[in-house]
Amino acid sequence: MFVTALAILGCAAPPAPPQYMRDRPLGEEDSRRALTRMRDEIGPHAESVRVDDVFFLVTDAGLPAIETATATIRRLSVYLQSAYFFTKPTAPIRIYALRNHKSYVAFAHKSLKRYPSTPFGFYLPDERLMVLNLETGTGTLAHELVHPLLTDDFPATPAWFNEGFASLFEHSETRPDGRIVGKSNWRLRNLRAALKEVRIESLIRTRADEFYSDDRGLHYAAARYVCLYLQEAGLLESFYREFRATANVDQTGKTALEKVTGRSLEEFDRHWRAWVEGL
Repeated sequence: MFVTALAILGCAAPPAPPQYMRDRPLGEEDSRRALTRMRDEIGPHAESVRVDDVFFLVTDAGLPAIETATATIRRLSVYLQSAYFFTKPTAPIRIYALRNHKSYVAFAHKSLKRYPSTPFGFYLPDERLMVLNLETGTGTLAHELVHPLLTDDFPATPAWFNEGFASLFEHSETRPDGRIVGKSNWRLRNLRAALKEVRIESLIRTRADEFYSDDRGLHYAAARYVCLYLQEAGLLESFYREFRATANVDQTGKTALEKVTGRSLEEFDRHWRAWVEGL
């Protein structure tokens, strides 16, 4: 979930990060200070590591969790940088990976002064900070990790694509050719149950506040399965490049969708709907 601090946590923003954690690469001394501060925020049993310079990871779930999370971060970030993104992040990204729901809620309350509105995890873009409940699996880390990487490369990305693309990787596999591809997951049930209500035209024109006000998760499900459709058609990479290049004139993605698929949006909607029904 990619939202502002105000939207996810309530009426007050969390404390600002220290100056040495903002908008620039960190040297060795600043990195040590950052990791020490992050461990202190979680507690005496925290473990931490700096991954590929930019990711600062801390957890209370022990060394196995560090190893699993590090592998996920490296696998996904390397792939996305090679397959999709043109811009490599340099500013630090803080990742707090909590061992269970109780620890997750306690950390958000203590350090961010609010309770989280999702049981899985969230990313605060203004703080470049993500908080995860590891009890929900590594898919949450994969989802949230996409947000800073995507928005660093494509700052104008709208909510529907931001969440659809991130959701694609919450259940994925690595193919023999090295590609990481999304697989069908639990969101399909939400989509199939209300497919008659979904129109691609409406989805891609949804404002951020409208997108995130959907308490059924239907917007997330529809956006994810638009991305999955494009992936399965071999068009997701070319769509991303076209959308990124034309977002200054069409931030919905309609122009890019029509060009890449060779269909009008109405035709694309019909083909996509039939594909979803056949899953």
